[in-house]
Amino acid sequence: MAFEWDPVLFVNLVLCIAIVILGVLCAKKSGEFLPLYIGAAFGLFGVSHAATLAGFKVPLTIPLIVVRTVAYLLVVYALFQHLRSSRIIRETQEAWADLYQGDLQPEEKNTVEDSTEGR
Repeated sequence: MAFEWDPVLFVNLVLCIAIVILGVLCAKKSGEFLPLYIGAAFGLFGVSHAATLAGFKVPLTIPLIVVRTVAYLLVVYALFQHLRSSRIIRETQEAWADLYQGDLQPEEKNTVEDSTEGR
């Protein structure tokens, strides 16, 4: 297969490589999986771009469709997991806030009663 020069695909490949590197670095730094999933998805996009640049677009049409589909599904999965975890965090924070608010309300009533007794 002959190399097929396409500047758009080349730029996409370079940017995919940068996103993979940043995804790995962010995952190591934060300990979260979201950047790793997104980096992996862009790695798959990069494989697709590299195969196309290498001239394998026609013979690998079906596998490249599968690779790109898996990449998109990986992004969807990552965002769904992030949404689920952020919703759980928000619900937990609201539950703690409600618990502490319930604890504070009786004290406020006592303070109001104490101040009225002195009159």
